[in-house]
Amino acid sequence: MEPRAAQVRRREKQGRQQEDWPSREGEPRSGGAERPGGIGGNTEVHRGPDFVQWTQHMQAVKTQLLEQAQGQLMELLDQAMWEAVQAYPPQDRPVPSIPPDSLHKTQEPSLGKRKVFIIRKSLLDELMEVSHFRTIYHMFVAGLCVFIVSTLAIDLIDEGRLMMEFDLLTFSFGQLPLALVTWVPMFLSTLLVPYQALRLWERPQSGGAWTLGVGLGCLLLAAHAAVLGILPVHVAVDYQLPPASRCVLVFEQVRLLMKSYSFLRETVPRTLWARGGIFMLLLIFFAFLHCWLNAFAEMLRFGDRMFYRDWWNSTSFSNYYRTWNVVVHDWLYSYVYQDGLWLLGGRARGAAMLGVFLVSAVVHEYIFCFVLGFFYPVMLLLFLVFGGPLNFTMHDRRTGPAWNVLMWTLLFLGQGIQVSLYCQEWYARRHCPQPQTTFWGLVTPRSWSCHT
Repeated sequence: MEPRAAQVRRREKQGRQQEDWPSREGEPRSGGAERPGGIGGNTEVHRGPDFVQWTQHMQAVKTQLLEQAQGQLMELLDQAMWEAVQAYPPQDRPVPSIPPDSLHKTQEPSLGKRKVFIIRKSLLDELMEVSHFRTIYHMFVAGLCVFIVSTLAIDLIDEGRLMMEFDLLTFSFGQLPLALVTWVPMFLSTLLVPYQALRLWERPQSGGAWTLGVGLGCLLLAAHAAVLGILPVHVAVDYQLPPASRCVLVFEQVRLLMKSYSFLRETVPRTLWARGGIFMLLLIFFAFLHCWLNAFAEMLRFGDRMFYRDWWNSTSFSNYYRTWNVVVHDWLYSYVYQDGLWLLGGRARGAAMLGVFLVSAVVHEYIFCFVLGFFYPVMLLLFLVFGGPLNFTMHDRRTGPAWNVLMWTLLFLGQGIQVSLYCQEWYARRHCPQPQTTFWGLVTPRSWSCHT
């Protein structure tokens, strides 16, 4: 960079050269001799020192701005270095090498990509900080208040008293204490058994003692799997738990199984090597993915609240599947998709993706079968017959408002069909009970033969 004094001298020299240049035809020189009263000359005499002072002032401003920008850049680099130090890999794992083209946007994710914990807020909580979105939320609250007031007014006018009927709610959450008592051994088993099994496996012993420890660890895991897999099913069937109480058990069963598997999957290699329907959809999203998960995250002081993303803005079903339930998607991606790619040698990504759909379809159908108490594979067929092809046809290259409209249209149709079919089967099994319980009677839809 040129020194400040040299710049000032160079500009003064250029000013003197411009004064000596011949003027154009019909135009006076830049000096003040042609100006009446010599006023122009005095102005140019005083303009030189003022120009130098202004130049020095601008140079000082530039230097100050550069110093401030450099300070802010150093702060950003220090923050990035601190985060990199916090994410330093363990001593027994070498630092992974990063290829030069690893930052290319179109590069496929590597097989060694690991899950990273990030402290994030829920998307609706962030949107609530925007005044316009908060106003829309207030509009819905106001509509709910108007609905409550109108319902109370109709009860007072028609019946003369408030009709506080909670029959459906009481039925749905019937025998909830029994469900909570069943949950306690499931939780304690998940809390204690996998860790104790790993302690038995990694105990520095040799010979028969090490073999005995491995056997005991496997027995503990088998008992843990029996507690999570058999106990809630036995309680739900024997005591005929209603749907909401079954939801509590099956959601916790699936969550604890996922948590146990992910804990073992992450730790064992290290140890070994060292509208009708759409309203239901929105209600489930807000009640479970936002309220339920955020409530537990708040009680447990869990930092990552990104349980979902802006799935409502999706223009493709592939993006919808990634953003609807981030927790399940990350688990499937890390422990089904990537492990499937590893087993297939990094090839056949389509087969690994089909495996993800198969696992997701079976688990979702199991949840519905557990909650409703009958087998009616609507969810299974929707996932495999429609969900898989839509994932490949409506991919991320589909952009624009028309694709978002199409996605919502298909969601309306799919959720409406699903809710209608499950409700028909539910009431058919209530009004047309089977005289004797057989296997084919359990797996055959009753709504096909019940016409009451």
